[in-house]
Amino acid sequence: MILPVLLSVLLSAPQAQPNVIIISIDTLRADHLGMYGHPHDTSPHLDAWAEDAMVFDNMLGEIPLTSPSFCSMMSSLNPRITGSTRNGLRLPDEVQTVAQQFKGAGYETVCVTSNWTLKAPLSGLDRGFDIYDDDFHKKRWGFLKSERDADEVTRLSLEILAKRDTQKPLFAWFHYSDPHAPYKKHRRHIVSKRSDYPNDKGAKIKVRYDSEIHYTDSEIQKVMEQLPKENTFILFVVDHGESIHEHDYLGHGRRIYQTGLRVPLAISGPGIDSGRSEAPVRGIDVGPTLLGLAGIPVPEAMRGLDVLNDEIPSDRIRVMETYGGAVPDLGITKSLMAGAKAQRQTVIHEGWKLIIGGSEKGLYHIAEDPLETNNLYQSNPEKVAALTLLWEEWDTNTARNLENDATLTDDDIQALDDLGYVGE
Repeated sequence: MILPVLLSVLLSAPQAQPNVIIISIDTLRADHLGMYGHPHDTSPHLDAWAEDAMVFDNMLGEIPLTSPSFCSMMSSLNPRITGSTRNGLRLPDEVQTVAQQFKGAGYETVCVTSNWTLKAPLSGLDRGFDIYDDDFHKKRWGFLKSERDADEVTRLSLEILAKRDTQKPLFAWFHYSDPHAPYKKHRRHIVSKRSDYPNDKGAKIKVRYDSEIHYTDSEIQKVMEQLPKENTFILFVVDHGESIHEHDYLGHGRRIYQTGLRVPLAISGPGIDSGRSEAPVRGIDVGPTLLGLAGIPVPEAMRGLDVLNDEIPSDRIRVMETYGGAVPDLGITKSLMAGAKAQRQTVIHEGWKLIIGGSEKGLYHIAEDPLETNNLYQSNPEKVAALTLLWEEWDTNTARNLENDATLTDDDIQALDDLGYVGE
């Protein structure tokens, strides 16, 4: 068993309810941050903050798509249970979210988001928030209606922090989208060059990707400087990663390799010792962990663990799925696609990873081969059989929501198409 990271508990005078802040970035793979060993200075401010945080080295998102990933974090339910398996398939109204729990506990709840897929009608993630700012229509690079830039997220976040009700504890979520394609090189935030990625056909893109991360890091720092200094927890997390021509794939959503699944998770605040954890944590753990920081009871329906206070078994079985990345199109097609089975699945256990579904059959020892370059599927049939059995047990015991309501406007479909989600 991996011992949990224990919070120091002050037993003297009762403490005021703490502020709990989520800082998240879209499409950011862990291995492009300094705190996870990236050799280029993409994230100086986050890296400095992480020196006083507990950093989790073995964190996997539930699904490599923005809205389904955050729906899982905020509900602590697997995507297939809620039916939120694709961007555009919103979290069912009956599913309780973390924000609702915070609001019920007397918190002021605010969110500034930046990705079209997180707009309230598409995601359902606005429930429980006093402020859910998703009012953006800017076309990135003049032709993509997709997101708001980091400087606008920062400006709005600072305005909210300046006007907040200081008589209430604060639960806030600030989401940045800039590392998402199309990748833009920011003149004042260039930290790598093509020669830094020799023999890498994604080199040109990675230079832009690094620049986007550095720009976002600089904007996040402005918000962190204005957060309440006392009695405040910060949880930094990412929805999914990005494949940059690894396995001949660019993007996310349709494949299930580690470049799309492995993401950062780090937490700081009073009583949390800084350090690193190898515990096998996952997206559904975010919800219980946030509630645990505030001492709010975790609803029984939630399936995740509190990564700071619960024991995380070292032999934990983690199963993830992808559903093609496509948002269902029109009419009855939406309902049919909402209940469709996963295109690809993976089961990860004790450093081994099996990929099934689709055309790829893969077995990887990711503890030694983190980028999955050596496929052992044919040479290790016993391990394939053992992991397949784990997958079949999970598949049998995990319900699938077949009735998700997928109501999209023509504008929604066009925006999601621009983002590359309408297709396969």
